[in-house]
Amino acid sequence: MYTSELIALRSTQTAADYIRSCTDTPKPHHIVTGGAIANHGIPGVLIVQRAAHEHSYPNEWEIPGGHVDPGESILEALSREIYEETALVVTKVLCEFEGFRYWSTKYEEGESTTDSSLSVCTQQLNFCVLVKDTSAIKLDPQEHQQYAWCTSETLEQYKMTPTMRQVVSNALEGLAHFRVLQTD
Repeated sequence: MYTSELIALRSTQTAADYIRSCTDTPKPHHIVTGGAIANHGIPGVLIVQRAAHEHSYPNEWEIPGGHVDPGESILEALSREIYEETALVVTKVLCEFEGFRYWSTKYEEGESTTDSSLSVCTQQLNFCVLVKDTSAIKLDPQEHQQYAWCTSETLEQYKMTPTMRQVVSNALEGLAHFRVLQTD
């Protein structure tokens, strides 16, 4: 988990700022966010199932999130994406936890997917968040078809990439840490 100082930085940092600050290679081309939504004192993280018509990973489960628009701060993008995908309003960012990078091929319909010059590196930054009302979930059917509250005990029941399974596991650990701190 990362410090509150980093959360403060992410509240003003844009994708371009983040990419410029990267010292490791390859530098990412795009920044996306992931939001592990806590269920107000109940163990679990909200996961959403990708729509069956999605080109990549149809029917697989993930945490809500998406791209950072030009000029938008990373945390603005996080809140916007969570709202667009779930209709939930972020009230607090608790922590940032381990993200990941991935390569994908961007192409227009009818173009070859084997052209390596079209490959882009994307960095996903992940955050544990609280939202206003977890009972107000309304999914965007263009992106997701179901939601569930995933716990450590139920994690293996959901089809997801190994990387996303690790993300959800890390989020559950991070949220458990915050629950312990709140009860002390």
